[in-house]
Amino acid sequence: MDEQILNNLIERSKLNDQKAFRAIVENYQYMVYSLSFRLLCNEEEAKDIVQETFIRIWINLSSFRTDKKFSTWIYTIASNLCLDRLKSSKHNLQNNVVNEALINMISSDNAEQDLINSELQTIISTLTNELTPKQKIVFILRCIEELEIEEIIQITGMTAGKIKSNLFLARQTIRQKLEKY
Repeated sequence: MDEQILNNLIERSKLNDQKAFRAIVENYQYMVYSLSFRLLCNEEEAKDIVQETFIRIWINLSSFRTDKKFSTWIYTIASNLCLDRLKSSKHNLQNNVVNEALINMISSDNAEQDLINSELQTIISTLTNELTPKQKIVFILRCIEELEIEEIIQITGMTAGKIKSNLFLARQTIRQKLEKY
């Protein structure tokens, strides 16, 4: 989206223009869903994170600093919500049950997309289930979302050294898993 158009939508949204905010949501919802799904490996939880992310954006839009990239701000909110979810014991217990259900079940709403999501979920979950939440988020942001280290610093609040260390450990763990196959 053109930066001038985006800034216009942000300003209008700050004035409670719901149509402008809807345009922002439509433009960024796939990005948030993609990140959330890759981190949580759960379609329903990813959808919840998308909703929560845009609720927080709507509530806190007045605090958005226009000298920052809007997408980085969105990534920050979404990744923090995912990180909180990953750290919660509820997610860890629920994820094992949901993983099995997702692999064996395909809903009739959109069977092809569900199959793709199920396969992607299985691959990501298999490769990243031994990573710490910080390693997982750094790995997803850098290797899958292909963000630069500087943007990951802004999103996670980690130093470049911490990011590189977590990324190294994540890659090492995944490499070891791939060697087994």
